[in-house]
Formats: sequence, C-alpha cells, structure tokens
Amino acid sequence: MKPGIARHLVFSHLLMVALAIGVFVLVLVTVTDRQAAAAGLRADQATATQLAPWIERFYRERGSWLGFSRAFDDSRLALRPPMMMPRGAMVRRGPSAEHELRVLLEQPIIVFSRAGDVVVARGVTDRIVETRRTELSRAVVIGDSGNPVGYLFLGAMANPDSNPLRVLIARTTRAAAGATSVVVLIAAALASVLWTRRLVRPLRSLTAAAASMARGEYGTRVVVPVRRDEIADLAGSFNEMATEIEAQETSRKRFVADAAHELRTPLSLVATRVEMLESGLYSPTSDQWQALRSGVGRMQRLVDDLQILARIEARRVTLRIEPIDTHDAIAQVISAFEPAATLRKIGLIVITDHSDNSTNKRPAVLADRERLHQVLSNLVDNAIRYSAEGGTVRLGAEPGEREGEHGFTPMTIWIEDDGPGIPVSERKRVFERFVRLDEARDRSSGGSGLGLAIVSELLQLQNGSIRVEDAMTGTGARFSVSLPRA
Repeated sequence: MKPGIARHLVFSHLLMVALAIGVFVLVLVTVTDRQAAAAGLRADQATATQLAPWIERFYRERGSWLGFSRAFDDSRLALRPPMMMPRGAMVRRGPSAEHELRVLLEQPIIVFSRAGDVVVARGVTDRIVETRRTELSRAVVIGDSGNPVGYLFLGAMANPDSNPLRVLIARTTRAAAGATSVVVLIAAALASVLWTRRLVRPLRSLTAAAASMARGEYGTRVVVPVRRDEIADLAGSFNEMATEIEAQETSRKRFVADAAHELRTPLSLVATRVEMLESGLYSPTSDQWQALRSGVGRMQRLVDDLQILARIEARRVTLRIEPIDTHDAIAQVISAFEPAATLRKIGLIVITDHSDNSTNKRPAVLADRERLHQVLSNLVDNAIRYSAEGGTVRLGAEPGEREGEHGFTPMTIWIEDDGPGIPVSERKRVFERFVRLDEARDRSSGGSGLGLAIVSELLQLQNGSIRVEDAMTGTGARFSVSLPRA
C-alpha cells in the first residue's frame, strides 16, 4: 500500500483499537484481581475461623503458648494435622486429603497472643508482621471475642500476595486477554485495510482524474460512489467542475477560432486591396482609401470589443454605481444617434414616463453612467441598422411590477424596432459571442457579433439583466433592460 493517507488511516485505526484493548484489559485485570483477592480473603477467613478453635484448645490445655511454634513446625514437616485438632476430627485420608493438608499447613500464618506478641509467623516478612500487629481488628479472634487468647492471620489475611487463587486467576486472565488482544488486533488490521482501501479508492480515482485534467483531458470524469457521504459529494463536485472547465475550454477555443475568422475577412480584404494598389491594378483614389479605412476600422472595432470582453471576464471593469435619471440616459443616446437615424430616414420616438406617481420624482436606476450609455448605444445602434428605411425606433422606461432576480425592485428601459424580429428559438443565442442570425447582413453593416454579448456581460456586472421579445407593434424586436431602481 502506497505511503500516504491510507497508511495513516490504518495506523490511526490500529492505534485506537490498541488503546481501547489496553484500557479494556487493564480494567478487566484490575477488576478480576480485586474480585479474586476478595474471594481468596473470604476463603482464608473461613478456614481461619475453622482453625481457630483447634489453636484455642492447644492454649487451653497448656495454659500458655509455650511450645506452639515447635509443635506447628512438626506438623508441617510430618504432614500431620495440627496436634491441636480434637481426637476423632482427623480429615479424610488419601492423595487429595494430603494435598489439601499441605496447602493448609504451607499457607502464610501469623498468630499473635492477646498482648500482641508473635506466637508463630511463617511465610511472611518482619515488615508484614509489624503491619498486621497494627491490624488485629481484622484478624480471626482465637477464643471468646470478649476474652480472646490470641489472634490469627491465615493465607491472604497474612500476606495478600500469597493468595494462590488470586495468582491463578490473574495468570489465566492475562493469558486470555493477551490472546484475545492479538486476535482482535489482527482482525482490526484486516478490517481497517479493507475499509481504508474502499475509502481511498475514489480518492485515488480523483487524483488520477485531476492529473488527466492537468494534461488537458477535460472530458475526464470520475464515478460517483453510491454511498452519499463527503467523498461522494467531492466526486460530484469534481465532475461539475470538470464539466464547467470543459465548457469554458470549448468556449475559449470557439472564441479564438471565431475571433480569428472575424479578423481574417477584413484583414484579407485590406491585404488584397493593398496588393492591388502596389501592383497598379487599382488607382489610389479616395474610394480605395475609404475602403481601406473601412476595413481597418472594422478590425479596430472587433479588437476593441474583444478587449472589453477580456476586461469584463477578468473583473477589471471599474464601476461607479449611482442614481441615473432614465429620461436623461435615453435623451443622451437619442442625441448621439440622431444624425445616423436621420441619414436612414428612421424616426427616434421616446415614450417615457417622466415621473414616479408615488414620490413625484423622475424614474431613476442604480448603474454606472458610462456603462449604461454603452449598453443603450449598442441596442439603439442595432435597432437602427436592422430597421428598414423610413421606419421607427422607440425607446421607453417603466417601473418593474415584481422583484428582480437580484432581489431589487427593477426599472426597465426598453428599445424596439421595425426590423425582421428574432425567432423565439434564437432569442437565447443572440447574447452569445459571434452569433449572427443574418451573417451577410451583419458583416455588411460592420457588426462584430459581440455587441449583445457585451451588453449582457455589462448588465450582469451592474446586477441587471436583458431579455428580448416581440415588439409591441407586432413586427420587430423589443429589448428590455432591467436595472435596480434608485
């Protein structure tokens, strides 16, 4: 497995499992040890309680503890029951009985006299003896509790570490816990590796897809996992990004191709005319110079439009949003295009509501003055070029009836002409770059095919929009510009 997130995940999972197992084993061993110690202590207390009357008999028969230590040692060496056992009270015979007797006699034992003196101490250190001397209240009383003759500590009562049951249970518990821990760790490692591979597989697919995208393979997509989690969301977002990048790249290539095509035609005409002039086939008349100026001007307009679009895409267009009187904006455009309209005998008619009935103010929009003039100029120029000689171009402004798509109450400025109109199926395409519904007519009129695209982009920068529909007169097209109302 390649070092990276997969290895880190497996290591993290195993570390967490190991910590959990460690805590579990620690708690298990601690609880088991305590329970075993308590069980062993209770068993030794019960044995000591049974042994205490026999020790008391020795004391009563002799009237003192003299000789008890030696007699006890003799019993341990000969594997005989303590001499203090009553006649007829001998335990059962046989290997099992001898084993039980050996266990009993070899257990740690401390017997204190009533005064606290040590009568016998076997299997314990001096430090333990001194500690137990201060804990006589925990011992089994030899004799009457009201008038004891001594105190007995046996087995775990004398030395907790000598509890055979505790040692056995602890050893067994540790062995079982160790074996179980190994099995669980192996199972956890296998499960972690399988789960991590399943988790990392789509990430590796995304990495490979990203590398393909970096090589220019913009059609690359990844399979979105069926499970709905963050990785599935990431895969879906990657595909959406790839689709968008592919669309932008396709648009860029088409844009470059269209721009080259648009420049090629006037450039070829200019180059051909220059060659004709140089060869003497054409005389350098004013008409020839005018044709050259027209071709150069067309290329200049195309380059200017391309620069505007590039600045808009790079968000390097500076806007100064302010309230603009719609009547003044329309009047400025009318003034600029009145000579051109007069030459073509086209009338410019303004139909504008000059006041806001609710506030008695002239209607205004929030926009950049220069960019709004550029938008309206493009639309009026198109309307004049597409209107037949003797026709009319109408302009007007009216408040919107509902909230716009950007959350503002809009004001609409509209321009309509008497031209051929725009088919419904083509109304979305007219705002794309280099789109001409009438190629020959548009080129002959000097259009670059970028005017409406620039209009749409500029309006979007100002929180505005544009739509096209049939003119109210029934013929021609009507372009409606919506901007936030001031």
